[in-house]
Amino acid sequence: MKLGINGWRIHGQRTGIGRYLFNVIRHWTADAVAGRFEEVNFYTQKPVDHADIPLPANICERVIGPDWRMLLWENLRLGPAAADEVLFCPSYSRPLYTHGKTVVAMFDATLHLHPEMYPFSARIVNDRLYGWSVRNSALIITGTEAARQDIVRSYGVPSERIRIVPLAPAEVFKPLFGDRQVRDAAARYLGSPAPYFLFVGKLTARRNVPMLMEAFAELRRRQPIPHKLLVVGLNTTGLNLPALAEQFGITADFRHCPYAPDEDLNLLYNGASAFVMPYTYESVSLTALEAQATGAPVVTVDTPGLRETTNGIAFWMPQAGVREIVEALARLVNDEALRRRLSQEGLSFARQFTWERCAAETLNVLAEAARSGAPLKRTRAAVI
Repeated sequence: MKLGINGWRIHGQRTGIGRYLFNVIRHWTADAVAGRFEEVNFYTQKPVDHADIPLPANICERVIGPDWRMLLWENLRLGPAAADEVLFCPSYSRPLYTHGKTVVAMFDATLHLHPEMYPFSARIVNDRLYGWSVRNSALIITGTEAARQDIVRSYGVPSERIRIVPLAPAEVFKPLFGDRQVRDAAARYLGSPAPYFLFVGKLTARRNVPMLMEAFAELRRRQPIPHKLLVVGLNTTGLNLPALAEQFGITADFRHCPYAPDEDLNLLYNGASAFVMPYTYESVSLTALEAQATGAPVVTVDTPGLRETTNGIAFWMPQAGVREIVEALARLVNDEALRRRLSQEGLSFARQFTWERCAAETLNVLAEAARSGAPLKRTRAAVI
């Protein structure tokens, strides 16, 4: 029995799905895969940098050029070429045609539930493709019960075909109390070792970074705090962050970094006064788990998925709004006992999750799909 993997997301600066894929496959050693699959093929649009991506020796790298955009490559190159009994697609979509069964990972249905927060092209193309993909896969993997219910409600997938496999913080994320490197990282990224609030994630509309900037400015007007605001993430929506910082009067106290490697992220989580996620809606969050694993207090919006992800260990805002963010940050600044409690309880909760466990449970789902009945496949885009 052969397992194929869509490895398109593994290259470059890994965020989101790329980090998920990287952390899962590095644990698929020969011993882990034994008894499930005789061959594991990792399909990629260009050669893997093995110094950056140490694929286990038992995983066969299969380069299928050219280096096209993912949906083109997935459908015109991967689908026809992959002859495996099961194809694992970690990024919400599957090829319109495959030789065997597919298992798709989908961690939220926010595009369908909140289309107003996405560009027109995503609403027209991606939402339909994602729905078709999960309806036409043998099994679906997601991270929380809340996400499973969202997928069922949005795309009409039977709940019994969705498997919950919790995500995990990578081993690099750990507490570093009193470590000088934490202070040095703050100085490198912020220009000074001042205390700071931290946001990590793509700057998509639902994550409300301009709102966070405005709330931070309002907090600084209300009380003389020394804190700065650090935003780490790709500016996928083209926000004019310098202009916003000038508008809110926080140019000297705001920094944006498009990307930070995990080793630096660990230092930044460790040094943050709070990790802030003012999301309109989210059903699972890897960054929240990473923050908890370092002891950073989490501030976020009260949604079922985030309650589940954090085990309820966060300072909860009823909704994303400037007033709500200001009140939350002020509470964290002024309540040391609250910060300590969120730090200690978050650490204790995050320790139960590992990528080794996530990788093993993911393999179990893929093996289950291999044992299931006839493959679900479609050969024409018109079925979307």
